[in-house]
Amino acid sequence: MNPKIFLQSSHSLPPMLAPRSPSLLASRFCKSLTYLSPLQRTSISGSKPLFHRTINTVSSKHVASTQHTGLSGCTYTIEHVLQEEVSPPRQVYRASADGHKFILKYIHPVNFEDLQEVNNTLRGNANHVRLAVDTIPDRSMFVFEHFTDHLLTLTQKDLPLVVIKRILKDALTGLAQLHDRDIVHTDIKADNVFINWHNRNDEILVDQVQLGDLEDAAHIPPGCDMVGKQAGNWMWRSPEAHARGPINKPSDVFSFALVCICAVHKRIIFAIREDELEEGVDPLAVVIERQISYFADEDRLNGFLKHLGDNPWVRVFEVTRDAFNQENPREPFAFWNGVNDDFKSLVCAMTRFDPRKRITARQALEHKWFEGV
Repeated sequence: MNPKIFLQSSHSLPPMLAPRSPSLLASRFCKSLTYLSPLQRTSISGSKPLFHRTINTVSSKHVASTQHTGLSGCTYTIEHVLQEEVSPPRQVYRASADGHKFILKYIHPVNFEDLQEVNNTLRGNANHVRLAVDTIPDRSMFVFEHFTDHLLTLTQKDLPLVVIKRILKDALTGLAQLHDRDIVHTDIKADNVFINWHNRNDEILVDQVQLGDLEDAAHIPPGCDMVGKQAGNWMWRSPEAHARGPINKPSDVFSFALVCICAVHKRIIFAIREDELEEGVDPLAVVIERQISYFADEDRLNGFLKHLGDNPWVRVFEVTRDAFNQENPREPFAFWNGVNDDFKSLVCAMTRFDPRKRITARQALEHKWFEGV
């Protein structure tokens, strides 16, 4: 491999505002592979495929009071529709009961028992994971405590670094608690970090942080991987998730590193606006190019490609890799200006391109950057 492909150059934040022009060949590969036949299905060691859904969201709206009674006997009065999905039907409601606020979420019956099992497995052992407090089986709903906000919104405020570290450490603890029981979240992103906070004398005080939205979580036994699913949101996915697996705990760790960057530097580094794209370029081609540019080195990229095995997405990564040269150098995160050295060390360890080389969630919690939190 030509070593010039991996020339390192420093870059100031935010690099995402200066998009490149990824190879149209890589873009064509992305488009063809993203819309593969449904015959390419998700599996974990031969288990049933995970359920896939099409989502259409609506803004919060007030609805006439409707009541549902949970398995606990508690009656919940629906006050607002927060989300609606049409294929398959799914709703998210804000409700109240006994003076407290709750979130009611429709869970498709295909996933209901699996999610219930995940909740039961974690109950009492995962204080930083947002678990259901009740179920409404006849409506196929889970009931969750209502949180003040999520991290994606809260990062828009000017939070002291110590508060950001506390939020990230608590959320990372939740991830470690999942991984301790071989549960992989698969959809780590900033808006799945839920936060209860209050304002006192213009100071934001954090009361509780939990990692939530376990609808796509999966128990992956040791020695197994999830394959065949482009898991998670495209702006937060690991490289192997773009390639439809093998996915496991390291995939969550990679995504959590992106959450850390978002929280500390207020940037979603793989977000792409439509006006940034040249005609005919697939957004995933840009994301993969940035992933290689920011986080890959030659040895670990080779290890990553071996990890993918006989996977058609290998060609996408190879074509993208080969587009880097002396005129079009990589921009490694480790050389970005304006980023704390300890934070660089943490993020780089969590985003090593070869998933087998990434640190674990528990190891990340012991990193120097979290000292004193």
